[in-house]
Parts: sequence; C-alpha cells; structure tokens
Amino acid sequence: MQNISPLWAQPLTLDEIRRRYLSGCDRHLGVELLAIGPAWLEGRVPTTERTRDAHGVNYGAAIAVLAETLGSIAANLCVTADKRAVGQSLEIHYLLPVTAGPVTGRASPVSSGGPTHIWHIDLRDAAGTLVSIATLSIAILEPSAPPSLTDGVSLPP
Repeated sequence: MQNISPLWAQPLTLDEIRRRYLSGCDRHLGVELLAIGPAWLEGRVPTTERTRDAHGVNYGAAIAVLAETLGSIAANLCVTADKRAVGQSLEIHYLLPVTAGPVTGRASPVSSGGPTHIWHIDLRDAAGTLVSIATLSIAILEPSAPPSLTDGVSLPP
C-alpha cells in the first residue's frame, strides 16, 4: 500500500519505507513495519530471547525501541527528503508486563507542523491489551550547507 495521505510528504510504499528506515538496533530486535494509514504507522517487536529479561518479561527497552522507531520513521515521512527528523525525548509508561507474543505499536501525530513534532504511540500485546503508552518529541533539522574547508579554523585577517 502506498501512503497517499496529505500528512505524508514522502509517497513511499511500505516496502520502500522498510528498506529505507529499518536498520541497526530495530532490525536486530526484530522490529517489523506492518501497515501505514492516513495518519498512523504500525509495527511490532517480538517477545524472544533477545527482548526478554531474566524473569521472562519483555525488556522495557525493546518496547521503547519500537516506539522510537515508529515515531521517528513517521516523522521523517512527514518532511521533505532534504530534511531530517531526529528524536529529542521519549517518555514511556509501562502499564503491564509482556511475556509472550509480539508487542504492536501504532504511532499517531499529536502535532506534526513546525520545527518540533510530537507523536503518541500506543503499544499493545497480542490480545490487544494496552501495555505501554509513549510520547516522542522530534526535532526537524533543516538542510545544511556542506562543511567548508575553513569551518572551525581561524584565518589571519
């Protein structure tokens, strides 16, 4: 499905979004992007040996990675390709432990205009029970000029 919403500045298919944005930590933990809608992005992280603590409960950090991934990708889709959206702060509340099955998150914008975006992410277990909620603030970085050879160097008058 191609995202054709006015919210999304970059009209990419879900497969193109996966190829462009999933990497590193999120890929190592098994984060998957599932769907994109007119004003939301959905994904999940499994509960596996990579994401469980010694008590068999999903690490909060794995759920936080999912929340940060969804909000950051969604924010990047809202800006033109010459800009960058980067996380500023993540606030997450863990309501219930997850011991099995995937945790699915859905990121929706609270505010997506201007130099700061705010994204709300609901995170649910396999039964659809709300297990965590997160708020992610994002800074939108304008394109910058390429560095000059004299940047940081004092030249004589």
